[in-house]
Amino acid sequence: MTHNSAKTRVALVGAGFIARDHLDALRTLGRRVETTAICDLREGRARRLATAFGIARVHSSLEEMLAREELDAVHLVLPPPEHFPAASRCLEAGLHCFVEKPLCLAQREIEELAELARARGVHLGVNHNLTFNPAFRRLQRHLEQGRLGRPEQLDIVHNTPLAQLQSGDVSHFMFRTEANILYEQGVHLFSLVQVLLGRCLGMEATTSAPRRLPNGCGFRERWELSLHCTRGRARIFMAYGRTMPETSLQLLGSDGWARVDLLRGSWQHLGKSRWLDFLDRGLGLAGTGVGLCRQGVAGVVDYGLALFGLRPPSDPFSRGMRGSIAAFHRALRAGEEPPLGAKEALQVGEMCELAAAAARVSRQPAPAREAADPGPARQGEVLITGATGFIGRRLVSLLRREGRPLTLLVRRPDSLAESLCDRSIRIFPGDARDEQAVAAAAAGARRVVHLATCAGEDPERIEANMARSVEVTGRAALAAGVERYIFISTVAALYLGGREAVTGAVGPDPRPARRPAYARGKIAAEAVLGRLHREEGLPGLVLRPAIVVGEGGLAEHSGVGLWVKDNHCVGWGHGRNPLPFLLVEDCARAIAAALEAPGLEGRAFNLAGDVRICAMEYVELLRRVTGRDHHFHPTGLRSIWLQELGKYLVKRAARRRGEIMSMRDLRTRAFLAPLDTRDTQEALGWRPVADREQFIARAIAVHGPGAEEMP
Repeated sequence: MTHNSAKTRVALVGAGFIARDHLDALRTLGRRVETTAICDLREGRARRLATAFGIARVHSSLEEMLAREELDAVHLVLPPPEHFPAASRCLEAGLHCFVEKPLCLAQREIEELAELARARGVHLGVNHNLTFNPAFRRLQRHLEQGRLGRPEQLDIVHNTPLAQLQSGDVSHFMFRTEANILYEQGVHLFSLVQVLLGRCLGMEATTSAPRRLPNGCGFRERWELSLHCTRGRARIFMAYGRTMPETSLQLLGSDGWARVDLLRGSWQHLGKSRWLDFLDRGLGLAGTGVGLCRQGVAGVVDYGLALFGLRPPSDPFSRGMRGSIAAFHRALRAGEEPPLGAKEALQVGEMCELAAAAARVSRQPAPAREAADPGPARQGEVLITGATGFIGRRLVSLLRREGRPLTLLVRRPDSLAESLCDRSIRIFPGDARDEQAVAAAAAGARRVVHLATCAGEDPERIEANMARSVEVTGRAALAAGVERYIFISTVAALYLGGREAVTGAVGPDPRPARRPAYARGKIAAEAVLGRLHREEGLPGLVLRPAIVVGEGGLAEHSGVGLWVKDNHCVGWGHGRNPLPFLLVEDCARAIAAALEAPGLEGRAFNLAGDVRICAMEYVELLRRVTGRDHHFHPTGLRSIWLQELGKYLVKRAARRRGEIMSMRDLRTRAFLAPLDTRDTQEALGWRPVADREQFIARAIAVHGPGAEEMP
């Protein structure tokens, strides 16, 4: 069916992370396509996205949108389990559907959607955007032109970090079964194989042993797959949680070789010529070098033009998204089948199933955790928000060992370790800004520890969100009659750019406008707590941890410097200033001590350890422990400020938002003023680890192969 209207009227179903990329791509299609509505169960999230892109209408249900909107097509950017029911409903309504990968999780569902699209006379497409990567499209053209000869061997490497594995947030779809990583990330690589080599006829697989996740599922961090396809053979290597990102493929043909760097968008080709071998090799390598230089220069120029809005973003991902979405809409207007539709999705889905079967991984999710009634509060109940974070996990473990009755308010209960879900701990789902959820969790509690950051998804509301979380939890604590309320702030709320030692008696930075949003949020939150204490008698106090390190945390802590890469740290200054590191277990012990120590109400205490090493030494120790190529780059504060000023001016010239890092903030980040925690230690009866070797073993050696390798 040819689309003859002046415009294709499109709605977006789903307002999650990838939705913004779809809207960016749709905007480049100009007057041919108009995005008229966004639909998402979380109406607030949809409304923020609609406001950012100038979209008129927002709906909180698919049925409501279909009833009220006049549409031609929808883009479905929902979690994979929701693709089939949503696509079925939209196809039934006579709408063209463009669905994020994977099209569906079962072959029969893809077949049903394909039949439904045929019956309604509409088109069904899937977003295998990696196949529209410009370098990959060039490889396709070379192959079609016969410049590589017959394809004989395809090798794909996908080596990538996954931040969720380190943070413990396993709420994403890809962590819900052992096989889901194939449908979330493997599907991209399988789509490349399908385009180049056709249908997969058989597969062999080996994987690493499953890693146990907090939600009870296994996760295979390493996959090696061997595929036999209709037009050749392929090998795929996938590894997750790695430190060196790499996604590339090599195709060896009977008459040529090509390498595509899908992450950086580069292309290399070597073929045979009529010249003698030594000259053939030399000319080939020289040509490859010249080609890579041209691509590098073009990439820098394209980035600059995109920054000033003179052309769309030129990175490989953005170009692939635009290419995939533009191809679907071109096909609609021409009345043709999309270049990637049900047939291609079936073959890619078949590869996912073959890989799961060959590796013998489970496609069954872990048993659902019962939403058990938390029951009544017990004597001495301690309510903790932010229990799934780095500090929160360690605090819960410590208090549990002490036999404390615990109540946790958790935004994502699936992120909790299985050991915490045995009903000995009361668990309430909810956000610390939600009055109803907080009130239910706080009822009967005797003490509250507010650890949750509550920054939210909107950068412009970080300060307001943090302040509101203290307002809500503080008032709930007052209503419950708690004996103590502890707010976990940060030393980032202080001004540390002077030369005199700073104790807990020193208040937050009196010039918050010169500080970044996170620091302003903590300062505002401390102000709210102070007001609730003075005016309404909330028995509250503030603890401000410094640079918290240890097992389960990030080695690349921003308190050390600006980590421009995970192995390159630009110092906040020259890196010789002793830094206030704090072991995470010492931080947990300090919070536990503050639950009972007398006479703390209305006061603030800074938390830092007794072992103070400088940033330069920290990075050097990290290099020796991990065996990685770590580098520390001493940089003067004024030099950093001038660089930040340059970035800010460029953003302003390009009409983009941004904050400039003030000298006041840079001096604080450099910890020019030492932290004096003698008042903290005396008031809490707390002593952090003071032995240097013990500190290094717990703070740094935990990121390497073992403490025994330390000198």
